[in-house]
Amino acid sequence: MKKSFLTTLCVGIFMMLSVTSCFSTTNMLQYSGMIPSDVTTAEVQQSIKDAAAKRDWILKDLGNNSYEATYIARGHSIKVNISYTRSNYEISYVSSTNMEYNPTEGTIHRNYNRWVNNLKHDIDIGLLQASAR
Repeated sequence: MKKSFLTTLCVGIFMMLSVTSCFSTTNMLQYSGMIPSDVTTAEVQQSIKDAAAKRDWILKDLGNNSYEATYIARGHSIKVNISYTRSNYEISYVSSTNMEYNPTEGTIHRNYNRWVNNLKHDIDIGLLQASAR
């Protein structure tokens, strides 16, 4: 009886792990944030640059209040556009490599949202710190 229970338990755990690994993609999220009214354009730019550097993103200034940011990790890469106005900013998908992107279903590898959310979080912190000065 004990051996049968352990066998059933092991099979159940194996099946559960197999099923969860099938869900390697997730819905791709749009990211945007508010810019405090007392933060200057230079401080917005610096917050974006600092956040990108902290998370090892490669940043390219496109002019017109826009940056192209690229993140590379273990054979995967994503490219996003970071654009900003006086009151808000937006991070939008541009392209990716080895990220299982499906434009029809709007899904992408689950790490995409984590990587972009980390970047957004650090931009938000920089903006809040600039506003507090």
